[in-house]
Amino acid sequence: MQTTLSQLKETGEALVNEYLTTRNERIKGKIVEHYAPLIKNIVGRYNMHYSNTLSAEDLYQYGILGLLKALERFKPNGVPFHTFAYKRIYGEVVDALRREGMIGRDKYEKVRNLENTIKNLTSSLGREPSVEEICKSMDIDEKSYYDILNTSLLVYTVSLNTKISDDEGDFIYKIDTLSDENALSPEEELELQDIKRRMKEIIMNELTDREKIILALYFYEELTLSDIRKVVNLTEARISQILNQTLIKVRTKLLK
Repeated sequence: MQTTLSQLKETGEALVNEYLTTRNERIKGKIVEHYAPLIKNIVGRYNMHYSNTLSAEDLYQYGILGLLKALERFKPNGVPFHTFAYKRIYGEVVDALRREGMIGRDKYEKVRNLENTIKNLTSSLGREPSVEEICKSMDIDEKSYYDILNTSLLVYTVSLNTKISDDEGDFIYKIDTLSDENALSPEEELELQDIKRRMKEIIMNELTDREKIILALYFYEELTLSDIRKVVNLTEARISQILNQTLIKVRTKLLK
């Protein structure tokens, strides 16, 4: 009988509970082995082909570190370990990218500049600008444009995986403070609902079918670039490019 995803998660939770009770190092090894596919999935969501400093294997090792940190900090309180670990593995990978210079203030500024350029050109031209028009406006070549584009996905995800101190002096990730929508004020709740509505309209009405598919496979199905490649028959580099362009497009339209 084929093992279901639900059964895999239950097995992982059982291993974690056993380790928390026994602190047996052999069980810890089994936990790392069990969650290896999750780490590979997270690492596989980034296009590392353009990096001269980090490889996918490097990120995988950082992912293991994140898993082990999650294991030591985990306290059963109704939140599944799978959910708890995912955020910390993801955060550790992002931290590694930041330390290696792939994410930084200068990258943030370049992405924001790209967003503003596209927004202004779209307004003045009455249509979406071409890559050539964007490059001319920013006074950059196409390679620089695509370098900025490749950074955008990292920039959009890193802010939710920034470490901040909690009340006890430990570190948590910013995304953890946003998980309870019930804690939002009525004004914040209305603003959030408006953003969701506008985003849905943009995705439904202003994206191409290919952009919708890649966006859904990446964010909803949580597939790796390699898995998406098998579905849409494009290279990982091209998928990453389309994904980044789509995110820029959605954000630019939201900023109007």
